[in-house]
Amino acid sequence: MTGQLAEISTSNLVERLEGSEYSFASWRLPNQQNKQLIVCLEDVKQTNGSLNELSAGFLINSFDDHHPPRPYHIKADLIFSENESKNSSVVNAELIDKFLADLKKEPVISPDKAPAQQTIIGDTFFESTVESAVRKIQLGQFEKVVLSRFEDLKLPTDFSAADFFDQVCEAYPNAFCSLVHIPGKGLWIGASPELLISQDPLEFKTISLAGTKKLEADDQLSEIAWTQKEIEEQALVSRYIINCFKKIRLREFDEHGPKTIKAGNLAHLKTEYIVNLEEVKIPDLADQMIKLLHPTSAVCGMPLDDSIKFIHEVEDFQREFYAGFLGPVNFNDSTDLFVNLRCMKVEGKVARLFAGAGITENSHPSKELVETDLKLATMKNLI
Repeated sequence: MTGQLAEISTSNLVERLEGSEYSFASWRLPNQQNKQLIVCLEDVKQTNGSLNELSAGFLINSFDDHHPPRPYHIKADLIFSENESKNSSVVNAELIDKFLADLKKEPVISPDKAPAQQTIIGDTFFESTVESAVRKIQLGQFEKVVLSRFEDLKLPTDFSAADFFDQVCEAYPNAFCSLVHIPGKGLWIGASPELLISQDPLEFKTISLAGTKKLEADDQLSEIAWTQKEIEEQALVSRYIINCFKKIRLREFDEHGPKTIKAGNLAHLKTEYIVNLEEVKIPDLADQMIKLLHPTSAVCGMPLDDSIKFIHEVEDFQREFYAGFLGPVNFNDSTDLFVNLRCMKVEGKVARLFAGAGITENSHPSKELVETDLKLATMKNLI
């Protein structure tokens, strides 16, 4: 059976599976070359079980699923990589036979989705919500809130998700690049700069990432000057992570940063937190932290309940998987989950692009709008 799988082109496979009943995920970790592609042969279900107990696969969780998170688990029944193709030893042979037979059928083409009217008045609406948020912050109702917007774009007639994913990987080598499909949930493509959690047998890692500046071709990262607003925004995210550590009485961790990092044509402030798992004996550390961290203040705000309530009041669309998290779980002895940023949802020949900005009392509506435009450009420029 493995021989038949090895003969399948991953690019052709993605194109044939886009409108199918099968869930699949393809990804490339930051600063790596090898892309992975997995296919689940059964219906994908949401789980709130321990990460350690999940079989190798891929998780994707929506923004609104939290406390506890309930990610969809795409099991790695079939694995395609640049080095090998194989099937899981526990997969029923009949399922593989059905899969191979289904590949020979004509792919189903998803109908186009008409662009939403909000894209016409989106700029004005977004700026007014920023003004409202700043007033509420100044009144002490919350410290920070992250507001988002979207833009619908008609895709070229010759658009190929597989080819576009290759372009994303080439354009953003430092990002976590992903292509994920779940029937009924759409096809999602993204290039996220933000790690949520990473854990292997030796260490646990998370980061705080905030502040955004456009990078020009001749800009040096060491010479980037940050405003008080951007420094404060990043500090809020860092405090949020440290408070999560305190809640589980974790005091032994290394903190590195903040430092300026590059993400495509943007610069951000980043602080890294590393826990040595040989010294800290918390078997379910990843489970505890993901429940505490998601949604992080970098995509939601502080305090959590107040900022989420405001987001639901003013955003007239569903974020869905945008600002949720996603990534491989128990794959090659590692779990690497990222915040789903710089992403788009593809339905037929229409792509919905998402972007957000952190709002504090020092925010200016026009500048926050520009920031979201810069983030939308991550996918938009490639289209």
